[in-house]
Amino acid sequence: MKRLGVLWLVVFISLAGFGITTIPFPFVAESMGASDFWKTFGGAGVFSLFQLVATPIWGRASDAYGRKPILVLSSAGTVLAFLWLAYAPTLESLLIARAFGGAMSGNLAAAFAYATDVTENKDRAKGLGIVASAFGVGFAVGPPLGGFLSTLDVVPSMYWPGLASAGLSAIAFLGTVFLLPESLPQALRKPFGKSKEPPPVEGEAAAPKVTPWQAFRGNPVLMGLVGASLIVAVAGGAMQSVFQFWGRDLFNYSLRDIGLHFMAFALLSAIGQAGLIGPLTRRFGEKHVAVASIIGVTVGLALFAVAQNDAMVWIAISLFGLANGLFLPAISSLVSFESDPRSRGTVMGMFNASSSAGRIVGPALSGPIYFKLGPAAPFILSALLTAVGAVLLSRAHDKPSS
Repeated sequence: MKRLGVLWLVVFISLAGFGITTIPFPFVAESMGASDFWKTFGGAGVFSLFQLVATPIWGRASDAYGRKPILVLSSAGTVLAFLWLAYAPTLESLLIARAFGGAMSGNLAAAFAYATDVTENKDRAKGLGIVASAFGVGFAVGPPLGGFLSTLDVVPSMYWPGLASAGLSAIAFLGTVFLLPESLPQALRKPFGKSKEPPPVEGEAAAPKVTPWQAFRGNPVLMGLVGASLIVAVAGGAMQSVFQFWGRDLFNYSLRDIGLHFMAFALLSAIGQAGLIGPLTRRFGEKHVAVASIIGVTVGLALFAVAQNDAMVWIAISLFGLANGLFLPAISSLVSFESDPRSRGTVMGMFNASSSAGRIVGPALSGPIYFKLGPAAPFILSALLTAVGAVLLSRAHDKPSS
């Protein structure tokens, strides 16, 4: 349990540091002359893009060299990335620092692999749940702290948020070095160049290799579920990347106000994921929860588009956060129901990739749409997309009978 606690800290630091620096980043980029595209994509989009690229690399490296060296190296890199953000003198330097930070955050694959190494089968779900809880807590703590730190200077700055995130990351680095023993024995490591698949058991046929196309071909329901996941991720990425400008321009929100709104969003998402999803799916089934949650996401986005006062903003972000938190675990279950057990790993990999892609596409689209078509435009277009996602979900099958 002690090892899981240290691991929890590593994941928490990664998300808290990201949350701290996410709040001021768009305004700092704007002050450095960023275009409409880079104002929103330069922070969350660049980070998510390089995280997506680096995650499988870090994960495979941890299979070859062990979990601890990868966690140590990436933690040290995270410290450097936040220091770089704090002192970046130009927009180009700021963007490169963000890209480097995203690449270093790919260590999450090694963190989850570590959790599976140190837990027995009967405690595996509990151990992974402990580590996963750091996501919600980290992103709930980071934004309000970032909103406060970024206003310590006369103008929005990455200086104090970057230094604070670097300091937290240094704690995680020291904890990894001194408190986290290696979890993967030498005999179980898989050097590069050797197959990751175990040899077939004598007398049994080897499981056929299934390509992503083969896994999805002939299953329009499964393709629809992945499409719905992509759409909701695009909408979520768009909302989170444009909210700072929207809140400032329409409601004169300070960075501290924006940080509190992001905290509420993260906490309600965590409540949906950890507290409500189990009872709701047992009572209503995964399909009904998924459809209801995507409708909630759509209504929340529509409320953003027509919000006239602070109360409407709080209602919109609360509904959007709660629905967003319920959606991912519900649709994940539906995807598992639709996939063949022989290709489930491939299918879930593609499903997770669709969510990651959405967090890249959303910020890329939201800035140009917001500044060219008006403050309501990103929310209206996102609501239309998620309405389409609800249609795609309608064909899904609920939990198969046992």
